[in-house]
Parts: sequence; C-alpha cells; structure tokens
Amino acid sequence: MSEVIYEGLIATHKKAPVQAQITISKDTGLITNVIENKEEFKENDNIIKINSDCLIFPGMYDIHIHAREDETKGQNHKETYQTAGDAAINGGVIGIAAMPNTPNPLTTSEQLKWHQNRTKEIKHPATFLNYVGVGPTTKPLVENVPYKAFTGPSVGDLFFKSEKELRNTLQHYKGLPISFHVEDFDVLAANENENNHSTRRPVECVEVALKYVLQIIEDYDLNAKLCHWSTGLESFNMIKKHREIMAKKNLGYNTTIEVSPLHLTFDSNMLEKNPEFWPYVQMNPAIQNKEHRHALIDALKEGFIDFIATDHAPHTISEKFKNFNGSEEEFYKLLKENPEETKLTCCENGMSGATWLDTYVNICGMLMTKHNFSSMDIARVTAYNPGKFVNSFLDSSYGKGFGKIEVGYQGSLTIMNIEKEELIVRENLKTKPGYSPLEGLNFKGRVEKVIVKGEDVTIQKDYSITDSNSVLFKLRIKDGINVPF
Repeated sequence: MSEVIYEGLIATHKKAPVQAQITISKDTGLITNVIENKEEFKENDNIIKINSDCLIFPGMYDIHIHAREDETKGQNHKETYQTAGDAAINGGVIGIAAMPNTPNPLTTSEQLKWHQNRTKEIKHPATFLNYVGVGPTTKPLVENVPYKAFTGPSVGDLFFKSEKELRNTLQHYKGLPISFHVEDFDVLAANENENNHSTRRPVECVEVALKYVLQIIEDYDLNAKLCHWSTGLESFNMIKKHREIMAKKNLGYNTTIEVSPLHLTFDSNMLEKNPEFWPYVQMNPAIQNKEHRHALIDALKEGFIDFIATDHAPHTISEKFKNFNGSEEEFYKLLKENPEETKLTCCENGMSGATWLDTYVNICGMLMTKHNFSSMDIARVTAYNPGKFVNSFLDSSYGKGFGKIEVGYQGSLTIMNIEKEELIVRENLKTKPGYSPLEGLNFKGRVEKVIVKGEDVTIQKDYSITDSNSVLFKLRIKDGINVPF
C-alpha cells in the first residue's frame, strides 16, 4: 500500500497543538494512523516533516460559496468550478459547497446531476458539494442534499416575497436541512432609496425576517442554518430563545450559524470616513456598525456562531464598478479629480458580493493574531463544524469524512504557517475576477501546504511581490487610505 506520513504540530478542536505523525493511504485517501507518542514515531523516507512554525489543521471546508457555473454557461466569465476550486486550494480550503442561485437556479434532480457530473469531470483536488434551491414552486428531491432558501432578493430570482409564501413551501420540507438567507422583502423595499448599503439593507430587515424564519423552523422541525450572519445584539437574543425551544424537542440537531470574513473585518463605521471602499465590500446582507462586528467576533470565539463561511461571490471588477462605467481606473481617476462627488457615487447601489476564497487562511491568522482565537477555536469553525455539516451528504468513499485528524477520516490537511506574513496582492489570486477586498493588507498567518488525500496540491505564490498596479493597492499603500479592522 502506498502511504505518506506527515509529522508536525496537529491542531484540532479538542486540545492544544501536539506533535504527531499522520499516516495517509494514497490508495484510499484516508488517514490510517495517528501517533502522538514521540517514542513510537517512525523514521523512514516517506515522512514529511513540517516546520515548527506551522500548525496542521484538518482540511478546512468552506460551506458557502458561489461558483456561478451551470449548464447555460451564462456566467462562466465570473467563475467556474475549476477557478473556484483553484481559489479554494490557494486559500487553504480543501472543500467547497456551492449555492444554487446560478443563472438557471439549481432546483431539480436533473440539474443536480449536471453539476455533480461537471465537478467530477474536471477532476479537481477540491471536494465539491451543491445546495439545491428552495423557491415558491419547488418540492424536496429524492437525493440527500442541503437546501437553500432566500427570504428576500439578493442575487438572482430565487427568493420569497412574504412569510406566507415561505411557509407554504417549507411545509413540504419538514425535518430537512435548510440554510436561510435572512432578509425581509418588505423592509428591503421600504428602504431601497436610502443613501448607502447599510441603510438600504438595515438591521431591521434581518430581525423582521428572523422572527418568522425561527418560527417556521420550530413549526416544521427544520435542520436549519442561518447564513452569513451580519447582526448581533437583539438577533442573538432571538436565536438563543429559539435554540432552547429546539433543544427541548430532542431532535439531535440545532439551528447553526455562519459568519463571513467580510462581516468579521469591515463595518459601516469604517466606511463613514472612507466611503470609497463601498464598491469592494458591498454585500447582502450588509455590513453594520462596529458594535455588531465585535459581537460577531465574540460569538464566533465563544462557539455561539458555528462556521466561518465566506459567501465567496465572484463578480467581475466591471460589475463591481458599474456606477463608474464598469471601470476601476475611471473610479480612481474621478476620486482624484472630484473626491466628494465620487464618494457619494460609491454609496449608490452597486453589485453585492466579494471574493474571499483566496484569503481564507489569512482571515484565520487575523483572528488568532488580533482577536486571540486559539488553534482549537480555528479548527472548530473551519474544519470540525463544517465537517459535521458536509459529512452527512457524502458517500462511503469519503470514509468518515472531513473535520478530524483521526483514523478513517479524509487525509486532507490545511497547514498554516502562523509566523510568516503575507501581503495580499492581486497577482497571487486565483479567483477568476482577480481581486480581493484585502489587497494591500498584511496578514500574519499564511498557507504553508495544502494536502488532499495525502497528495501535496499547494499552489505556489510569489511572496516577493511588494507592489501592485491594482487600484485598491494604490488606495491603501500609495495613497495611505487604509481601513483598519
């Protein structure tokens, strides 16, 4: 049997890092042995020793991304499964779960088969999982899949316009795994003419929708997940009470929560002074004030929030700068010539969503460095909890699945160098749109290696690049207009 052994500090959700040897079968792709007693360590040519500045995490899995590819090929210019997978590996992510609001929304078994065949066809090292959309006329599939419901408009036409419409559909999905985009249609409509994205999609639109979403979850015993959570405070109180009700039902599951890197790193207070950054960070649901951002960080650290899930949204630069004739360069030129008017234009409604897969591990480094997250915290929200979510949808070829460094689990690892820094530059990105909201920022903590089924699939970056011609880099570095977080 062909096998490989990785030796180094393993970081899991259960305990502080410990030196260990991990044996992975290249035939099955599964872990066959884990030794933590140094006296039992093996010595042979197959052992790959990992630098002591690094932590070996179970492979990190992003359970919420948008790949945009479907049978229409209508948005392949934004991203494909190939480029989304490349961006994932580049960011230290070994698996991704794609949302269904593609040009032709994924709602049927026939469409699901197309997506599954497509991801098999490209033979990418990353693992792909697909959500199936829930809309006003849909019914559950026979396949075991995760579902996604939008309580209001975001990107695409797959959404509900009222609580009644949502309830009429979800009564058919009792007990099934439903992930929710929680924003109320009527509140969004009432605020559509407000002067920036945070006020056009205010906290109220989340809280109003949350009230009836939680009640629907309770009524139909849904195995629910709340996506890209953007608010703390009152919404947390509502969720706490709801979880207590669900726990009394003894269902074996409880409503879980995602948070995106964008909501962890940016807030509306930052953009009051520098609204020129709005095109890069506009997202649905919108970022809110720093009190909400800090509440999200604390909740993630404490375990109230379960996942870091990027909501990676690969819109092109021309789409992001549609208010400037699709030109980032024109935006920059106008910012120099007429800054006040340009900043007002930046606050107008643009394209929501940003790219995050390439910088997943960097965000983990930021949380460890700036917010004192432990390696156990990071392993829990990037690997262990995502593993629990995806494993129930996998076939037996995946063994016990993802999320742990234990015998029988996937031999996929995210190795993070916690001492070395990385300057985010456009030239090192693999997502098809080719930009990141983090360009020009320096992070302590970067990808060292990515292992999939025992194989090293690391994408090499040029860390010697210290300059870039990108507009965002110029804003932050050359013009010194930095937004701290």
